[in-house]
Amino acid sequence: MIVEVSRTKLAQTALDACLSAEGAERRLEDGVPSCAIVDLITDLLLLADQRGRDPLSIVRKAERHVLAETALRE
Repeated sequence: MIVEVSRTKLAQTALDACLSAEGAERRLEDGVPSCAIVDLITDLLLLADQRGRDPLSIVRKAERHVLAETALRE
């Protein structure tokens, strides 16, 4: 559990940095602020694509990891 907490703290730090960098440029979807976590994930997947990685395989792998790690709590 300690590892999960430290990882979510790192994720929160990344999200905070992303939001801070966007500042007044906050993205809108139909005039409403978009989901910051989805935006950050999308940006990371675009970065992966630019670096020659397959974004969909990353999503699939991440899904398996989340399912495995959240199953440990049940």
